[in-house]
Amino acid sequence: MRLRKISVWAALLAVLMLVAWGRIPGLPGLQSAESSWPLIEPSPRMESTLESSTQVEPSVPPIPEPLPGTSGSNAAEASEGSGEAPHASPGEVLDEAGALGGSGAPTAAADLKQKLARDEAQAVARKEAPEKETEFERDYSILLKDPKKLGFSPDEALFRNVYFNIRQAYVEPVTDDQLFKGMVAEVRTLLTQAKVPTEGLNSLDKTKNVLHQLVRLYGNKVPRDVLVYASIQGMLVGLEDPYSILMSPDEYGKLQEQVQNKEFGGIGVYIELDREAGNQLTVFEPIEGTPAAKAGVEPGDQIVAIDGKTTKGISMDGAQAAIRGPVGTKVVLTVRRPGRTTPLTIPILRSNIHVVSVTGKMLPDGIGYLRLRQFGSLTASELETELARLRSQGARALILDLRNNGGGYIDASVNVVGQFTSPGSLVVYTLNRNKERRDYNSTIRGGVDVPLVVMVNRYSASASEITAGALRDHKLATLVGEKSFGKGSVQQVYPFSNDSALKLTIARFYSPAGHVIDHNGLVPEFAVAMEPRLVGKLDKDIQLQKAIRVIQSGKARP
Repeated sequence: MRLRKISVWAALLAVLMLVAWGRIPGLPGLQSAESSWPLIEPSPRMESTLESSTQVEPSVPPIPEPLPGTSGSNAAEASEGSGEAPHASPGEVLDEAGALGGSGAPTAAADLKQKLARDEAQAVARKEAPEKETEFERDYSILLKDPKKLGFSPDEALFRNVYFNIRQAYVEPVTDDQLFKGMVAEVRTLLTQAKVPTEGLNSLDKTKNVLHQLVRLYGNKVPRDVLVYASIQGMLVGLEDPYSILMSPDEYGKLQEQVQNKEFGGIGVYIELDREAGNQLTVFEPIEGTPAAKAGVEPGDQIVAIDGKTTKGISMDGAQAAIRGPVGTKVVLTVRRPGRTTPLTIPILRSNIHVVSVTGKMLPDGIGYLRLRQFGSLTASELETELARLRSQGARALILDLRNNGGGYIDASVNVVGQFTSPGSLVVYTLNRNKERRDYNSTIRGGVDVPLVVMVNRYSASASEITAGALRDHKLATLVGEKSFGKGSVQQVYPFSNDSALKLTIARFYSPAGHVIDHNGLVPEFAVAMEPRLVGKLDKDIQLQKAIRVIQSGKARP
């Protein structure tokens, strides 16, 4: 099974209209997916969360932990059983949301506004080109030794829920064959690690209930809960979409806690899953002045354990959930540092993390330089202030640096673009599998009209790509740097009665000119390859030097 390497942080979000779901006997709010073979069978136990779920869009690499400047627990209630997710009110974005309720009839949804700009401002930072893929194998060794560490008991009802939600809501049509192949591959991985012969997988009958067959064949050879869990994970593997994941009750519970707790904090560090080290959780960069930096965390530290629990096979969501917690509480990182033979144990007190998202300075020849580190709740106002300051100092051209910016609030992106466009200009739009469209238009009166270069690199993602793409499509900016990350999808959270939850991709973002951001990224007019760690180091920052030359040569728009 092949999964695209992702990294995580920074999230943007969009709320889409959901399709009106039909009904099948005994299953309120759900419509039976056409199936060429009975992967599962409908059951009255199926939960109906489709009508009340809300959408979120995950983020990308690398982003602070949590995303600085976002600590609220704002929530807007949706109408119960309306069949339509509520829209964000002006100036607001829903960065992580979901129907917060139990099983049975449709539950009231709570649009949990942002925090996930910190939560999902994360996907996994990559060291290679975004379009490349890497082999990933989930590690089941701990669960095979102690199934209770799974934290819940996945059952057939959960399997059904995940299956039906995928078939009805995933951003593009999914075949049963896709899901079957993914399931077989994942169960094969589980069995191989358990040293159980896998020949039986070749005899699976697609025309009959596949989960029942797996349980009959292997339910007494590996822990049943782990087998069902692997089967569900296999369906998601079949999507080849790293943003569609099953969250355990512990992971989902921490997500809700982060959304609702104003005092939820982090340690102030950018992290990534290092492909070159076998997807090892690694510190990309500690943020200056934060608890992580003060405790001695260094770039390149490999986090091998969090509070004594191994990080082998951990996801970015899992890492974030483990590192974050209430302000004032302690988290202990065990790190492996280059040059040392033994691991280091680093205790760190969590704190509210705030980093100014926009900084500016004047460069030679009247060029104003603006660096955006994230798209937070204050980014647009900070940008407006810095723009005014640089203009007052005689800036005749601007460089907007979005490198290493994993994203954040979508409304922040819309308002940043609005500084340069006329009111009402289209910034981005989304389409779901039914081609239902939602537009995001600028509402502020901007119109800054000077030559503009926007800088992007492999870690520019999500809201950064929306911003860069919109400014280029409106012929207001020239792009310099390297191909961006390619994160332009919307996720929706479906909670279940056992307190687990499914996060599923249900729509994609498009630039004003109709360019697909997801997987494709943005290719600059002036491409310059450079190690991301050199961003901001003027003597070594050859991308910035190129941006300056583009302006000086008169090649920058407008």
